[in-house]
Amino acid sequence: MVCPICGKANDCQMNGDKKCWCFELAVDTAKLGLALKDKSKDQCLCRICLISLSI
Repeated sequence: MVCPICGKANDCQMNGDKKCWCFELAVDTAKLGLALKDKSKDQCLCRICLISLSI
């Protein structure tokens, strides 16, 4: 799968046997909504894009 923001691999681990790294980052829902405007909200973001939204 690819990140809907940057188009790079998102390295999603939701299908693995452990909890994905993305659950460890707190992201403001307003920032996330703006970043995903006009994009699919059903896709996972890559670590770099998610970290940039968590700052």
